[in-house]
Amino acid sequence: MSEKIVCYATEHYISRTVMSAFSEGCKGQILPPLRLYEGTAALYGILRGCQEVIKQCEQIGNSYIALDHGYIGHDHFGGYYRVSRNARQASVRGTGNYPSDRWELLHRELRPWKRTGRNVLIIPLTGATSDFYGFDGDKWLDNVVDRTKRHTDRNIVIRPKPKPGQGTPIDKDLQDAHCIITHSSNVAVDALLMGVPVLTLGESSANGISWSFENIESPVWPDREPWLFELCYRQFTLNELRRGEIDYETCVYRV
Repeated sequence: MSEKIVCYATEHYISRTVMSAFSEGCKGQILPPLRLYEGTAALYGILRGCQEVIKQCEQIGNSYIALDHGYIGHDHFGGYYRVSRNARQASVRGTGNYPSDRWELLHRELRPWKRTGRNVLIIPLTGATSDFYGFDGDKWLDNVVDRTKRHTDRNIVIRPKPKPGQGTPIDKDLQDAHCIITHSSNVAVDALLMGVPVLTLGESSANGISWSFENIESPVWPDREPWLFELCYRQFTLNELRRGEIDYETCVYRV
């Protein structure tokens, strides 16, 4: 591979584990995220200096590869990790005629569209996400609530991201959801698997099949399988990263 990739790893054990696997596959040097070095930057997450490196890349047009929790089956360290170029999530349109094999490996269920939900479930921004995108999280939420009320009289439920081990499972909160609204939370993927439509307002892998505000009371029901099959080709196990089973330009799985 002719492209030089610099793998930025923080002192956090997850960052070091994931970036060590990625560097083994791409033959990239591991460095701390203290400044931007020459070459394509590869990073896990946005904390502990990684946000600053990504921002520098965006300011000067330097390419970067972003890794984070997988879209489906994101379990440390036996699960999947998403990989995308010059964005925090892949732009998944479901137009590439991807096979179903990687989806079938997950042994998960794609439930039929749920057309009987009552609530509009809004997922607020986390503090880290607000900081990364330069938003005031409270103002963002107020704006989304106001826009929602202009398009529906349905009950609105706000679901902040719970702390680990706390809060109700997302499956329970989605049981009576007509749709969810989020900026870039991976809850969008959870919802779509459960048959709940999503309305995404930021960088999200679900943008390709997202509703608009107008669809809240005028629903559309897109075919999710092409989107889902492509999504699974854009996430990787640690062993796949170590073996370099990824097209580093498109960030799609390859053997």
